[in-house]
Amino acid sequence: MKGVKEVKKVQVGGKKHLVLAEDAEIEKLLQRGLSLKRKIKDLDEELDSIQERLIEIARNRQKETTTVTLDGITARAVVTFRESYIVKDEVEDIKVPLGPLFEMFFEKKSEYKATPDFKKFMESDHALGIEAPEKVKADILKYVSVKETKPYLKMEEKTDGK
Repeated sequence: MKGVKEVKKVQVGGKKHLVLAEDAEIEKLLQRGLSLKRKIKDLDEELDSIQERLIEIARNRQKETTTVTLDGITARAVVTFRESYIVKDEVEDIKVPLGPLFEMFFEKKSEYKATPDFKKFMESDHALGIEAPEKVKADILKYVSVKETKPYLKMEEKTDGK
């Protein structure tokens, strides 16, 4: 005979439901998480408007410096204005006129990223026409490692009540 699972009452929207204990915990966690998410969204919006206004004030006070300090009585804000240059690939057109300065001013960077086909090859038994695919995979893993990213969790209100 199977063991009896614990059942709990949960009240949602004024209506009581009998559910398994773990499902009751899930409901409570979701409700608390969504409540916090709404509060954080409201606070983030308020913080953004405060920061935008402080940056606007700092921009008006900025002279020839990149950093502006805004002193209050109890706190201080330090605003650092940064800029970067976007270089188009066509910059090589001026390589000859600049001569050795070109290498001094510009550097070309490239990086390798794994494609979806790579993932399929590594995780499947399909050899893609390669003899001894296991050896090839082992050789590849000398240069490639798997980095686990934080799992994505999306919580949202149900709109249809189900």
